[in-house]
Amino acid sequence: MNEDRDKEDDPIMDFWITNWEQQCVQHLESEPDYEGQLQSERDLASQKVWFSFQNTATAIAQLYKDRQQGVSLWLPFQTAAGTVTALYKDSLDAIRRTSELGIQCGYQRRNKEILSWARKKRRHIRREDLLAYLAGKPPPPRPHHNRNSPRPRMMLAELHGSPNSHQMEAHHHELHHHHHSSAATAGSNADDNLHTFREALALSNSVLDSTTGMGRRQRSLELSSFIASEFARHCKRPAPPSSPHDVTMDSPTHKRSRLM
Repeated sequence: MNEDRDKEDDPIMDFWITNWEQQCVQHLESEPDYEGQLQSERDLASQKVWFSFQNTATAIAQLYKDRQQGVSLWLPFQTAAGTVTALYKDSLDAIRRTSELGIQCGYQRRNKEILSWARKKRRHIRREDLLAYLAGKPPPPRPHHNRNSPRPRMMLAELHGSPNSHQMEAHHHELHHHHHSSAATAGSNADDNLHTFREALALSNSVLDSTTGMGRRQRSLELSSFIASEFARHCKRPAPPSSPHDVTMDSPTHKRSRLM
């Protein structure tokens, strides 16, 4: 027993452990910046999915327009099906990559927090202190010899924890209100979705620069005008026609223009 205690108090052993600990700290600090990579991947995925949605909106609108003119719908259908499939694949790929980076970012952030916490502690960390830190709770009080009966605390907790009639009535009222507001929310979501569809279609036309052929640009403008008239004819409360300059603040196109 004395030999083991002498080994623990050996200054050479302390220096070796300190040097090894410093190597671990350097290893943790030299890891890639997963948080920055996650933010960049989010921005890139948002741009890619938005452009895919613009192409999908254009293809669906063209399919609807060609149906009115009585032409063959096979080619427009193929285009619409391809753009919808591309939108699905882009979204799935974005979810996969951001999820993987998010997990790595979470592990890295947790390790840095534990490293910062361990540096402020003594060499020997108590187990309850570590568990309390991981659980986000204050350290437990030190045990005393005089132990009181836990029965009064349990009775008080049961008294506060039991639901009374007022709580049950409030919960019933909340469920009743949620049931009646769900129908109105569904209608509002449908209007918002149609407005977003028109916005994507308008922005898809606005990104056609001077290098785009005049024929393609003219067809895009005609398609946008046709869809606007259809919305005005079928929708009870049509949204105002979107112009190339009416850009939503949350759209990736507007964010990119502000950065430029």
